[in-house]
Amino acid sequence: MAKFRVLIVDDSSLSREVLRRTLELDPHLSVVGEAKTGEEAVTLVRALRPSLVTMDLNMPGMGGLKAIEVIMRERPTPIVVISERSSTSGVDLNYEALSRGALELVPKSAVFGAGDEEVRRFVERLRLLAESGLDEDERPAARPAPAPPIPVSTEKPLLLGIGASTGGPRALAKLLSSLPRDFPLPIAVVQHMAEDFFDSFVRFLRDASGHPVEQATASTRFEPGKVYVAPPRQELFVRENLSVKLLPPPPNSIISPSVDSLFFSMATALKGRSIGVLLTGMGDDGAQGLLRMRRMGARTIIQDKASCAVFGMPRAAMELGAAEHVISLNLIAPFLTQVAKGGETPSIPPPSAPIFSARPSAAPAPAPAPAPVREKKLVLIVDDQQSDLEIARVTLQRAGFDVLTLDNPLMLARTLRRNVVDVVVLEPELKTMKGAVVVQTLRSHGLGTVPICLWSSADENTLSTRLRECQASGSVRKGDPAALVRAVTKLAT
Repeated sequence: MAKFRVLIVDDSSLSREVLRRTLELDPHLSVVGEAKTGEEAVTLVRALRPSLVTMDLNMPGMGGLKAIEVIMRERPTPIVVISERSSTSGVDLNYEALSRGALELVPKSAVFGAGDEEVRRFVERLRLLAESGLDEDERPAARPAPAPPIPVSTEKPLLLGIGASTGGPRALAKLLSSLPRDFPLPIAVVQHMAEDFFDSFVRFLRDASGHPVEQATASTRFEPGKVYVAPPRQELFVRENLSVKLLPPPPNSIISPSVDSLFFSMATALKGRSIGVLLTGMGDDGAQGLLRMRRMGARTIIQDKASCAVFGMPRAAMELGAAEHVISLNLIAPFLTQVAKGGETPSIPPPSAPIFSARPSAAPAPAPAPAPVREKKLVLIVDDQQSDLEIARVTLQRAGFDVLTLDNPLMLARTLRRNVVDVVVLEPELKTMKGAVVVQTLRSHGLGTVPICLWSSADENTLSTRLRECQASGSVRKGDPAALVRAVTKLAT
């Protein structure tokens, strides 16, 4: 099993030990060295050539900032700063870290004293960032799927929306700095960012891009040539008059602000008179919203794998058919500049195929082994009510089914990529996504015939409407577990 080599830099022996134990929870990560100072970090990067560096900022001697600067000049390596909001003698260290080349800022609370799920996400995030440091011929191949022919609006767009996550700060800075200063559209940005780092990020983006950048507020009205960033723990929505609506995130939401919230609102309010861009990031946030924008006639673009730090979010959009174009980061700005004028699609250089060429092997790969025959049927339960989700899970497991549960429908595409589902039990009245949209995602992943059973407390008239909207095979009232078992058993045979 290939391992990604990690260098830990921190002057605290306890912090280094916790980080080492945490990172080595992932069998793909191997801590190959530890440094207590910036000088040691630079020396070890030269000697060990790690895939990833975790960097503390407050250390004796050279310090973290200077170490980042030297490493990025001598041997560019993905560097993740693990820090808290930090200001020394009036210097914003987190801002300086981004400015000098750090790829990502991670709060120490995501590692030290965090819950199991938060630690798991942290480790996965670092593994994906470590992979971004591979040479192009070492990375897995990825071919852009041909986008289905959907007519696009020829009207002049009114708003550009951009979503990003892991690796996003530097990608956003590069994209925005490449846009002309007289770019004619307002720009709305959603970047997954810890609250403690938000002010540093906005300042970094303003200085790096050369454009006016500010936090979006409830009184904001989008103006051409300005960049508006969604605030932490607030969902950013666009109204038809280009004003902003901010709402708190849904209960138990994992990601906020959400790119999907922005993109869905743009599709609803502006129809085809908008542009959506999805950049590097882990997970699948933004994919469903970008698909909705495309279906409404908007122009939709994703960053290609070769230029992504993490291809998760763009890949999810590509697999849904949400991307009209798959473009390298350094070509997105000139493309947007032409599209912002309206009219026909500008020409862009075609992507090479494959985007990455796999390392040649000495012998042809063996034929894949036949898939094992599954003895149990797999049921996916989608419900954002934890108590109902648990009742359905226990009931169906006792009846002999394998069960997957999902309380966040925004993670549906990712779940479907990893599992072959036989029956779906769906609560159609989800808070974050309509049941019909969940069904569209199922169908877009080749599950055109998977039976769907609605699991709901809605009244008869509402349930009848949802049955038609979701093209469901049947429904069961919550509170009747025996009926749920009978319905799922019938659908699974």
